[in-house]
Amino acid sequence: IEQVDENVSKQIEALPEPNRSTALEALKQSFAVKCESLEQCIAISDDIAPEHLEIQTRDAMKVGEACNNYGGLFIGEHAAEVLGDYGAGPNHTLPTGGTGRYTGGLSVFNFLRVRTWMRVDNAA
Repeated sequence: IEQVDENVSKQIEALPEPNRSTALEALKQSFAVKCESLEQCIAISDDIAPEHLEIQTRDAMKVGEACNNYGGLFIGEHAAEVLGDYGAGPNHTLPTGGTGRYTGGLSVFNFLRVRTWMRVDNAA
């Protein structure tokens, strides 16, 4: 993790402004996790319920199918999050703050009205 942090710092320093300041601000809420297994990675990810989840590993589809809680899932080495946000994705309005545990991104279903009702007749 130390090597990852060092490389991220080098990449951040190489960015021009205002990108550098934006990245530094974003990194204030970032962290790295070293897992013992893919199953542990999936469990941690499901607990966090990230807004964007990128799966870039061997058998990425199988790993992605095992994940349950996320806003947007990006599977494969070419499935960068930016594509979902600005090019090929269904929307850019995704659940944040762990709310991916119980809701998904904005879709046409958010604009449908669900109505419930009942009728009770006197059986006498």
